[in-house]
Amino acid sequence: MDKNNFYIRIFNKEDQLDVQKMVFNGLTYTAKDRTDNVKNGIAAYLERSIKEDLGNIYEHYFPSGIFFVAISDTNIVGCLGAQKEGTSTFRLKRLSVKMHYRNQGIARELLNNVEIWSRERKATKLILGTSEVQKDALRFWQKSGFQVIESEVVESGIEVFSLIKNLDFNFNDG
Repeated sequence: MDKNNFYIRIFNKEDQLDVQKMVFNGLTYTAKDRTDNVKNGIAAYLERSIKEDLGNIYEHYFPSGIFFVAISDTNIVGCLGAQKEGTSTFRLKRLSVKMHYRNQGIARELLNNVEIWSRERKATKLILGTSEVQKDALRFWQKSGFQVIESEVVESGIEVFSLIKNLDFNFNDG
C-alpha cells in the first residue's frame, strides 16, 4: 500500500464493531507468543476495555474527547482516541493499526491529528499507558516525544508504563 493511500476522519457510530474487532485482533496478535499468564492478562484487559470504553466508543469519547480512524479504500485500518482528563490534559487510548498497514505513517498521522485537536482545546499535555507486551507501541510513543514517567509490574507479571508528552505551542496557525 502506498502510504498516501489513507485518510483520517472522526469516528462515527457505524465504525464501532470494526474498531472493536481491530483493537481486539491487534492485542491478541501481540500476545500470541507470550506465556499463558500474559495471554490471560491481555484477555482480562480486553474484557475490562469493553466495559470501560471500547464497548461504546461514541459515548466514552464524545463530546469532551475525540476518536479518529484511519481509512484505506473503505476499510478502517487504524484508530486513536483521546479522553479529557483534568483541565488541560488528554489521555490517549486505543492506538491500533492493522498489521498489513503498519510502518506506513498511519499511527504518526493519527497522533498528529490528536495533537492538533488537543492544542486547539488548549491542552498542555498528553498522557497514556502501554505495556512491555506492546514493544512497537512503546518505541513509537518514545520516538514521538513521550517520556516514561512511571512503570510497575501488575499481577499478570506484565510491566506497564505511564508516559507523558508536554505540548509545544510554538507553532504558526496560519
